[in-house]
Amino acid sequence: MENGSPDKSLEMKKKYLEILNKTYPKMTPKDAEYFAEIMRGDGLGKFKATFNLWGLLFGWLYLLYRRATIEAMGVLIISMLFFYISPIGAIILNSVLGGFFYHFLYLNKFARDLEVCGEFNPDIECMKRKAKPSLLYPIGALFLFGLVAFIELYPVIAGGGKQ
Repeated sequence: MENGSPDKSLEMKKKYLEILNKTYPKMTPKDAEYFAEIMRGDGLGKFKATFNLWGLLFGWLYLLYRRATIEAMGVLIISMLFFYISPIGAIILNSVLGGFFYHFLYLNKFARDLEVCGEFNPDIECMKRKAKPSLLYPIGALFLFGLVAFIELYPVIAGGGKQ
């Protein structure tokens, strides 16, 4: 029983799915099915693996594109920690986390957006602004990674060696 009675939980889940359908950009029927399958009555996701191609291909960058910054940083940190064990394994882990847990991670972002925009009677325009994808986050992240790589590799390239 979530949020009191099962009826109340089911009612809240329906309401949250309706809000998600109104605000999620270009919701496909498959996405709607996945979200409905794993959404709880409080708007959060149940931990269940579903599949998202873009999440699989781009991992944490796709989560950043969808403005799920906390979730993207979690996937990135886990992948970076795993990098010390196996660089190829870290790439695979990043793809698996982004591709198979995307819907779960996005629903947790959705629940945070609901808190900001009004949980019981949310402002739909606020929810649309929060859900609108942005290339700014992944481009900024790639720029920072490029800058760090340049700082690390420049002495080697310039012939001075790293000290």
